[in-house]
Amino acid sequence: MKDQYAFGVDIGGTNTKIGLFNVAGELLSFRIHPTPKDCGPALFIQQLSQECEHILASELKIKLGDKSILGVGAGAPMANYFTGRVDHAPNLGWKDVPLKELFATHFKTHAIIENDANLAAMGENKWGAGKHLSDFILITLGTGVGSGLILNNKLYRGANGLGGEGGHVIIPHEKRRLCSCGGMNHLESYLSAKGIKQTIKELTHEEWTIEKLGIIFREGDLRATTIINAIVDELVSGLVSMSVLIGPEAFVIGGGVSKLGEAFNQLIENKLNNQVHYSLRGKIKVLSASVSAEKGAVYGGAALIFDEVTH
Repeated sequence: MKDQYAFGVDIGGTNTKIGLFNVAGELLSFRIHPTPKDCGPALFIQQLSQECEHILASELKIKLGDKSILGVGAGAPMANYFTGRVDHAPNLGWKDVPLKELFATHFKTHAIIENDANLAAMGENKWGAGKHLSDFILITLGTGVGSGLILNNKLYRGANGLGGEGGHVIIPHEKRRLCSCGGMNHLESYLSAKGIKQTIKELTHEEWTIEKLGIIFREGDLRATTIINAIVDELVSGLVSMSVLIGPEAFVIGGGVSKLGEAFNQLIENKLNNQVHYSLRGKIKVLSASVSAEKGAVYGGAALIFDEVTH
């Protein structure tokens, strides 16, 4: 039997990641490029296809359109699996984009698009931190805040393909912050990279990178600890609501902010247990994402292709 392959693509507000996989889930090639702000989505997808042509020529000596390539699974903010479109992705500046059609045209293969956090959750479910869990919620903390729900070992999309958008849960807060989507006091307002940097500036009157925050937090710096506690309080406000609604076995934390590490996870778990309904205390773990922590949704994109095409 001829080998079979799939591309996973993760289009983020800051970077776009590309992975080429074989059917065993082995990552054969992985590349990261800044997501351009100065060209439209059609030109961008064409440029991605050209990059993938180079990958195939280098790794497999084949071209796009070869029958051994089963498809491309692509994740993007607010991508809708059912319609194949992105209606509005503020972090990309996209409106009404026929993303599935663009991928199918330029990659010359079967294309599936999906919300990026949903794909990351699928990757964790098949090959990562969630592979032994039947019910969990992946939380991605990056340019934005996303969530993907795996319920009874299946991805939950909701009736309209936009279910499980935990980043837009409204949380109680003494301050008011505008979310990039136009809403007020959404979880993303506080836990996105931009939101965390705003919190840092409000509490220190200085501008720190999230990397610096993590380094000095692990060193025991008092100001960093105060900031981390504020961030975790805001995150847990959202997780408590998700917990009583879904009752997951675990929250899996991914995205760039997840690099804050195990001490960050333990703080989340402790505060969650203090605030969640008593019937759930001690029953929900907080874990770090594994395959999606560095590689984003590319594993999930390939997993979706292999599952749908081979089944």
